Amino acid sequence: MKINYFSRKSIAFVLCVLLLCSMQASAACTAVYVGSQASDDGSIIIARSNDLQNVWANHVTITPAVENEPGRFMPVSADGSVQTEIPATTYKYTATPLMDTSEGNESAHDAAACTNEYGVSMTMSVTAFPNKAALKADPLVTGGVAEFAATDLVICQSKTAREAVDVLLKTIDEYGSSESNIAIIADQNEVWYVEMYTGHQYAAVKLPADKVSVFGNEYTLEYLSEYEDSITSKDLITLAEDNGFAVHDKNNEVNLFKTYSGDNVTSDYSHMRTWIGHQILAPSAFNANYSHDAMYPLCFTPDEKVSMEDVSEIMRDRFEETKYSPDETERIDMRVIGTDTALSAHILQVYPDLPAEMSCVSWVSSGPPVCGVFVPVSNDCVNVSDAYGGEQSGENYGNFDTDNYPYYTFKDLSTRCVGPDNYEVYGEPVQDYWDKAESNMFASMSKVLKEATKMKDADKRADYITSYCNDMQTKAFDDAKEILNTVMWEQNKNSNTLKIERNPETHQMTGKEVVIDPIKIDLDASKYKSSYSPFFDFGFNW
Repeated sequence: MKINYFSRKSIAFVLCVLLLCSMQASAACTAVYVGSQASDDGSIIIARSNDLQNVWANHVTITPAVENEPGRFMPVSADGSVQTEIPATTYKYTATPLMDTSEGNESAHDAAACTNEYGVSMTMSVTAFPNKAALKADPLVTGGVAEFAATDLVICQSKTAREAVDVLLKTIDEYGSSESNIAIIADQNEVWYVEMYTGHQYAAVKLPADKVSVFGNEYTLEYLSEYEDSITSKDLITLAEDNGFAVHDKNNEVNLFKTYSGDNVTSDYSHMRTWIGHQILAPSAFNANYSHDAMYPLCFTPDEKVSMEDVSEIMRDRFEETKYSPDETERIDMRVIGTDTALSAHILQVYPDLPAEMSCVSWVSSGPPVCGVFVPVSNDCVNVSDAYGGEQSGENYGNFDTDNYPYYTFKDLSTRCVGPDNYEVYGEPVQDYWDKAESNMFASMSKVLKEATKMKDADKRADYITSYCNDMQTKAFDDAKEILNTVMWEQNKNSNTLKIERNPETHQMTGKEVVIDPIKIDLDASKYKSSYSPFFDFGFNW
């Protein structure tokens, strides 16, 4: 269905304002890290929701490698007005940018997550908030590094995670930062976590392989001495000491959280999402009751090995079975992880033991994952499906096209399926179906990659992996459209505003509240188990 709500001219001014300020002020992202020794299959997992209260559609792109073409530039700033020269040779990479219709401005696309041909992956950004003293001492820089531009810029030119970190931090050194952000950068050997505080101050640490992390929009890094390796801006400590806001804590070491952020900056809006991630993965160590005053550490040990299913469920979590659940309590003051305001979400899975050029899988949720699904895009793919790769042109802003673009379908599904009146009846059955589909895809993708390593011809291997990923994307979009139709049908059928039953014979109200049974999704998730044999024609089952 296509609904044209607005003319392009009527929203031009508002959209320009949003581009300048909304991502830093309103974003509400949540990130997850699982080290290779903490995951159930030995893979590295990094994930993030890309949240904003708006209708900004996204898609998947594959940018080819470029050899020996000097004189090219890429944006540094959000609006593209500040650019920097990139190397003559850049690498093939996949990305999840916004469409032109989401921007009203073709100079910046917010790639959100990227993986390249060398197995380097990056997600940015989780917006975070420094304190007033830090910002006064080192203000943010207009035209400096922004999340809209950074991920493409870094990943297109980095062969390792450490090189990617260096590119990001050197760009901040040269241009400053226009936002306060958090990034996670991984390759097959190591993972780096980067906190960007003010205009020129930052700290990066290498994350331990046997730990996990979950955090909302807040800084959680405390002591550099707790990490194997770290990189900081040259004035990180002296700036704080010279301006009187440094906080020396354990062993007289500067506590970066208390120095650059602090308890006064901590908000329930962000802190509760950090808490629930800790409570889900390590309930033995973290209290089931949220505490605003608790310091939930950046890295912690999970009670059990963490699976891809665990991570996808965290990205959908709505504080279920707690006193904070908005769906069970009808509270309106809770900011959950699994929200209908997500622009998109992604889980980047890196396999340490595969060839680098096929070591990364971007599990992409186009639109909110709360009632959506994560589909695979390998860094070895040569293309993506027509639907997931489709670009809605800028002049079609306001055209809510669920027929052709997955974002709109999943956005509509999630909007319809959350809330006290809808979640149990519509949302949970939809989630249950996607959970089954994802579990089948997670298992099948591992088999596909294992079989692909047996193929000697790199081009045929890439085609084989691409065919599998595109098939899963197509199946998911077809199912999503059918599920959306089911939800719309049932919601309209049950749209009577009278909430009290009536006697069909006497037409008298009985005083008993109408209870609507959960909908049934009449689809078969087992089709996502299918994969292809590289030694026969595509289409054989395992």
